[in-house]
Amino acid sequence: MKEQTKKDNRGGKRVGAGHPFKYGERTINITFRIPTSHKELIKVMVKEYLDKVSNEYKSSKPTKSEHYGC
Repeated sequence: MKEQTKKDNRGGKRVGAGHPFKYGERTINITFRIPTSHKELIKVMVKEYLDKVSNEYKSSKPTKSEHYGC
């Protein structure tokens, strides 16, 4: 009988390979119940907060000219 090989699903091997983090760290999904009438308000609040966090992270990253001085 032919032996099956298992596919390796762990991504790239190089350091730094893969999609960059949007917020500077790993993310998770959160699910919780809220009143239906508050759904849009809470979505707007969370989106505004995450945009603020993302912008703060982007502004704190060094630019290429600062990092690679030639």
